Amino acid sequence: METNYKLTISYDGTGYVGWQTQPGKPTIQGVIENLLFKVFGEHITLRYPSRTDAGVHAYGQVASFKCESEYSAERMQKILNTQLPPDISILDVKVVGPEFDARKALRKKYTYRISNAPIRSPFYINRVWWLKYSLNKNNMLEALKLFMGEKDFKAFMGSGTEVKTTIRNIYAIDIKQDGHEMNISFTGNGFLKHMIRNIVGTVVEVGIGRYGVQDVVNMLESKDRRKAGITAPAYALYLEEIFYDERE
Repeated sequence: METNYKLTISYDGTGYVGWQTQPGKPTIQGVIENLLFKVFGEHITLRYPSRTDAGVHAYGQVASFKCESEYSAERMQKILNTQLPPDISILDVKVVGPEFDARKALRKKYTYRISNAPIRSPFYINRVWWLKYSLNKNNMLEALKLFMGEKDFKAFMGSGTEVKTTIRNIYAIDIKQDGHEMNISFTGNGFLKHMIRNIVGTVVEVGIGRYGVQDVVNMLESKDRRKAGITAPAYALYLEEIFYDERE
């Protein structure tokens, strides 16, 4: 009888070309699936709700898989964590019902970390986007409000992506300020390729003064990526949490 496992995974994305398996390249999915093959002797494909790009980190990525196994959740977690590299950890393992599918997430939350400290900390490397410029944070907050709700985010989608629709719904944008550090969290039903990084890059340019808030309105209406701002670096983006129906 098959057992359905739900994994909650944390990883440092610095040494990987992203989450999703790519032939001949280091990926988080590839590392975990290779280990599962060693454990079970069968090819197992993880099901997951969100891909992260090269360099992006995760506090709470989720994946699920089914296999013929008699391991408890606790035993499975121990086996995987013992053999995974130190930049990938399985935070939690649950045995779930056969109907659970990690792809069927209700909401996803990402956080982007920015520092405006006068001196760059060595601990920001591959972790935080350090900006030496003076930022008008009030203007940045006004610009961020424009991205709330259901909108067409085509102007903020990375190139080389084929999707059925570029409409997404951002339910919440939360900003936490701690001294010179600012964490911007986005919760939505889904995000286009580079969407959060393009939004953050544009909002930072508003903070610098290159764009005004009305310019952001015009960008959204244009549906033209060339009219929007820069793409913020991948290394300061974190997949925070994936939300599911509590009944599952």
